[in-house]
Amino acid sequence: MRARLAQAAALLALAGAALLLTGFLGVPRAGREVDVPLTVEKFAFSPPRVSVEAGDRLTFRIRSLDITHGFAVEGTGVNATILPGREVRVTVPAGQPGKIRYRCSVICGPLHPFMVGEIVVEPNRWPLWGGGLVAVVGFLASAGVARPAGRRDLLRWRPLARLLARRPFQFALIAPNLLVFTLIVLAGLVGTATGALNVSTIFVWLAWWGLLVLVLIPLGGRIWCAMCPIPAPGEWLARGAIVARRERGWGLGRPWPKPLRNLWPAFGGLLVLVLFGLVVTTRPLVTASLLLGLAAVALVTHLVFERRVFCRYLCPVGGLLGVYALVAPIELRARDLEVCRACREKPCFRGGAGYPCPTFQFPGGGLERNTYCLLCTECLKACPRDNVALSVRPFGVDLRVSRGTRADEAWIALLLLGTALAHSVIKLGPWGWIKSWANLDGGVEFLLYAGLFLGAVLGVLPGLHLVTAWLSRLAARAPSARLGRLFVAYAYALIPLSLAAWMAFTLAVVAPNLSYIPRVLSDPLGWGWDLFGTRETTWTWVPLGLLPWAQLGLLVAGLWGSVRAARQIVTDALGESGAGRRGLLPVAGFLALLAWAFLALYLG
Repeated sequence: MRARLAQAAALLALAGAALLLTGFLGVPRAGREVDVPLTVEKFAFSPPRVSVEAGDRLTFRIRSLDITHGFAVEGTGVNATILPGREVRVTVPAGQPGKIRYRCSVICGPLHPFMVGEIVVEPNRWPLWGGGLVAVVGFLASAGVARPAGRRDLLRWRPLARLLARRPFQFALIAPNLLVFTLIVLAGLVGTATGALNVSTIFVWLAWWGLLVLVLIPLGGRIWCAMCPIPAPGEWLARGAIVARRERGWGLGRPWPKPLRNLWPAFGGLLVLVLFGLVVTTRPLVTASLLLGLAAVALVTHLVFERRVFCRYLCPVGGLLGVYALVAPIELRARDLEVCRACREKPCFRGGAGYPCPTFQFPGGGLERNTYCLLCTECLKACPRDNVALSVRPFGVDLRVSRGTRADEAWIALLLLGTALAHSVIKLGPWGWIKSWANLDGGVEFLLYAGLFLGAVLGVLPGLHLVTAWLSRLAARAPSARLGRLFVAYAYALIPLSLAAWMAFTLAVVAPNLSYIPRVLSDPLGWGWDLFGTRETTWTWVPLGLLPWAQLGLLVAGLWGSVRAARQIVTDALGESGAGRRGLLPVAGFLALLAWAFLALYLG
């Protein structure tokens, strides 16, 4: 029965994908000549959005109302300079259905990278959205019958095991990052205030963030924590050593207060960070100050408290990484729990030949999820019985661990999902007024923006999630199931879709702006240098016409992973019987609605 259901779901998904493809790749008709008057000023186009039919030919008559701007159309060779007081005419053919973004191509201020407009090429909506719906239904059905594969221990390859067991290896990872960190902070403090011209903002929020979200998190979970330079100086001082193992260091080693032994401090820091996200990512001085502030907090907490309480409880990026690490296909665990139980010394937890686990994890018992594992391999160095495994596993395994769900992790998951949606509207949308409000251009406007942002992220989305949990309980006819527990448990099902949404968002930010990397390498401080002859680079490295398809693939994969996780989570909460199947329907519907919202935002 399951095999037949899987085959039917696969055929349904393929049929839906084919129908969706016809919506995008239909032969455009011979269209109209469309005249579009367009004005440009910091940091918006007016009108911000133009709707035409496939086959139309647009002629933009562009005027700048303040300073020199650019007009570049993604995926085409169109790139014009718009001088104040002069009208420039640019012709753009509206070929295939979909969305085409145009953006400013002359650096004009802090919000320049997010100064975009949209050409919406209208297709026959039935093949497009009907095909999308069929594809989603097919993937929803297939998610329910997928089976996880086994694990493979990478440390069975002895050269890798020996490398990770060597104490200098982690220092070799951290040292170059610490050097880059120092240079980035200096550039942010003394370089130009224009973010698009300063190596600090470009490398942190374009290169590092792109690498983190698109590669390191999906494949390695918290692997960045193993090489992060921010806590390193404090940890070295607290230990009294950089590489060698010392019994006593200079830290006081006091216990962290019990009421704060959770992720709520990280949640608060992350909330502030995403609320001021546009300011942080576009101002080099703010970026440098943020990095210095995090380093200072890490230094103080390492010297006062035991182990890495900063990384476990305080770091906002650590909170993000900990939640998304639940999806990652890699884990550090004990090979044989019986060996751990028989071990009296517990050097991986208490210390021995190596340092004890910096986040108070015990591979032989308490370590069931990736949330707090930094992949520092201290347990591997300390274990005298060679009982630690670094394994490749299926995606999302930790989401189906029913024991140990926590409200702080659930709220971080909701915050990340809501922020992905909000920042997609703010940074990728064509509405200049909301960018201006979020940019602290005015006190009252920013307060209005903060109210809208917090209301949506902390009110509307959690409210919809709570209603979904209530509907699930109602559909399952399980009034004894506690709504609060369902709210927390079901939040874990949001994580794969949330990560996919962040990847789709990051692709849309990084791909069109890759040319800024060689620019700032040649002129890192924005002082007019041209060290490598690349300061005037204007090309991009990726075919932007494929970007919508990549976003579509990511969101569909994220939806598939979320429904797959939801099936197990709902079953654990409501039972294996028909109650569990009925309870899954509202959850799957809510996930499909969220995926559709992102698809509509990116492609509609």
